[in-house]
Amino acid sequence: MSHRFPTDKAAADPVTDLFGEPISVYTRAQALADGVLVDVTPWASTGPEGMLGGFSAPAGITQALWAVIDIDRRDNQDEPGWRSLARERGESTRGRAHDVLWLAAAAARRSPDSDAVRYPVFMTVEGTGGGAVRKTLRVEARIDGDGVTIGFPEDF
Repeated sequence: MSHRFPTDKAAADPVTDLFGEPISVYTRAQALADGVLVDVTPWASTGPEGMLGGFSAPAGITQALWAVIDIDRRDNQDEPGWRSLARERGESTRGRAHDVLWLAAAAARRSPDSDAVRYPVFMTVEGTGGGAVRKTLRVEARIDGDGVTIGFPEDF
């Protein structure tokens, strides 16, 4: 499926034709302001903070996936042991985010006509009993007119 964005306001939108104008729209800007999405555009870009072969569109990661990526966060004194163990193994929030973003870019390149791609990411996460385990996570990247949004499939 190729991406087509109407350039003429008169272009027909079958969804709007069928259901009428939306009553309410939750925008990407609102999701970023609310913390539902975490803006990782600088890390995802080809700029100085970004990665080679990165995205040229804005990039956001859902809060659910970010909670797994962000091992530098220290909510309180009772930090989950798996986060500190992951840091001891040499992992960092930046490195984990890079893995997710790099694999999203690679998956998007493999399916240039798709607006959603799923791919695996191998990461240290919380196991049963709070310990750390290495696990393959299923992640999805969705590409639309607003940018790239990456999260778990159930986040969409």
